[in-house]
Order: sequence, then C-alpha cells, then structure tokens
Amino acid sequence: MLPDVYYVWCGGSCDYGHTERCSGGAYIMQKDEEIVETYTLSEEHTTEFRMILSVMIHALEVLPAGSDIVFLTNASYIQQNFDKMPTDKSANADLISRCIALKEKHHSLSVKIVPFHKYPLLPQTHEMAREAMKKRRG
Repeated sequence: MLPDVYYVWCGGSCDYGHTERCSGGAYIMQKDEEIVETYTLSEEHTTEFRMILSVMIHALEVLPAGSDIVFLTNASYIQQNFDKMPTDKSANADLISRCIALKEKHHSLSVKIVPFHKYPLLPQTHEMAREAMKKRRG
C-alpha cells in the first residue's frame, strides 16, 4: 500500500430469495494501512451493483479534494463501468455519471479487481452489506 493513498474496499450483497429484492453496500476505507472509516447502506428494489456504486459515491464525496483513491472490489462490472460515459441504455447511468463528476474533484482514482478470499477486508465488506440488508428488512 502506498502512503497517503486512500484504499476503499467495496462490497455488496443482494437478497434474491425474497419477492421484493433488497441489496446492501459497504466499504472499509484505509489510509497508511489504518482503517479510517466504514460505511454501509441498503435499499429495497435495487441491485448490489447500484449499492457498490452508491458507497463509492459516498467515499468520493467525503474524501478531501485532491485525494488519491484506489477502490478495491471483486465486481468487474464496477471496474468496467464506473468512469465510462453512460448512454440512454446504460444501467445505473445516474450513479455512473455522478462517479464521473466526482472523479474530477480528486487527483487520481482507479478501481482494482482483487480476489475475494485473498484479502480479509473484502469478504468483511460483503458481510457488512448483508447485515445492513438484514437490518433494513427488520
């Protein structure tokens, strides 16, 4: 890990077992190998990709302008789409557009795909997202 870089581990969870799907997202943010913040959210009638993009947006909004940020996830959809200008047919166009707008606020921003079980913080984000989802369902 590079010093002064924010590493944001992002995960999501989706409950396909219910008629009304619920999804959650979470991140664990590190800087200088210390955890500096965690964040979770959940919504009904949505997907885990929307939740991952939503937690990324939250991180981009709360981090100081000019930050260097690396998002770490196992969701290749996020890496492939977070900074590509959406079209009328793009899924999650609103969230992707927001990521693109917030990207300009920061010095550097990238998304890295990491193996799920190789780094303990990634499965932990998925568990945090699942807990947020369970809490929402009551």
